[in-house]
Amino acid sequence: MRKEMCGYLAVIGAASMWGIGGSAAKALLNQNITPFLLVKVRLTLAFLLMVAGLLCYNKQLLRIPRREIAYFAVLGIAGMALLQFFYFYTISLTNVATAVFLQYLSPALMAVYAVLFEKARLGWQRGGAVVLATLGGLMIMLNAGGAAVSIFGFLSGFLAATAMAFNTIYGRRAVRDYHPLTAVTYSFGFAGLFWWVVAPDGWAVNTINDSNWWLFMYVAVFSTVVPFLLYFFGMRFLSPTNVGVTSCLEPVIAAIVAYLTLGEVMGGLQVAGGLLVVLAVILLQTSTDLESHSKDDKQVDIV
Repeated sequence: MRKEMCGYLAVIGAASMWGIGGSAAKALLNQNITPFLLVKVRLTLAFLLMVAGLLCYNKQLLRIPRREIAYFAVLGIAGMALLQFFYFYTISLTNVATAVFLQYLSPALMAVYAVLFEKARLGWQRGGAVVLATLGGLMIMLNAGGAAVSIFGFLSGFLAATAMAFNTIYGRRAVRDYHPLTAVTYSFGFAGLFWWVVAPDGWAVNTINDSNWWLFMYVAVFSTVVPFLLYFFGMRFLSPTNVGVTSCLEPVIAAIVAYLTLGEVMGGLQVAGGLLVVLAVILLQTSTDLESHSKDDKQVDIV
């Protein structure tokens, strides 16, 4: 239980930082920074910071066998790269609360995957937590002016949710077999490389000014490096569904921060939705249901 509590606290910390970082990203997008540019610079800065830190801390953590390069490339591209882009693209098409809600359909996708492919038994508590978290996120979105969502906004948000679910499920082996610092570094590296190859164009002169660079550094450190380290750390001790539901606290935090800093609407329905998400997390932490009997989940729980 002690390790599980550390996992919950780590994921809650990650969700808090992402919730705050969503408004910083929206501020950049409002200054004519494109989603492509935001993702490329964010991931590149995060990767360089991680490499510099590991060279000082423990360069052995940068070593992986050649046979694992393909695995980390898939994790970085199909997980991290697509998650980052579709999340920011959804923000650019809608608003912070809507983008975060659509991304956090991922716990439901994880639960479906666990039941269909891993012979998991969610139990009423975990199943109820998924429903409460999803309903709470929907209430937050609707009360934030997110009811009128374009088809492209919805599809982009759903693809972000799919990428997040994939990143969590596929990334379990990375945090089981390697240090979270290693997993995060290579995820950032391959994700950033992917977007520089797909969209190699730089940016026009004066597109990024001094204040933009401060926001980029904030997003790279406090909305990328630190929260993803916490998230991958939490994945070592919790099942994917528990990680996904707990991270649903991000819409609550994002809605509050967007209300305070961006002037986005916040009302009674949002408050009620936030309370449902908090209730879902509490329900998870008191759950005694067995989620999965798979060998992989048992290994994750005891690492």
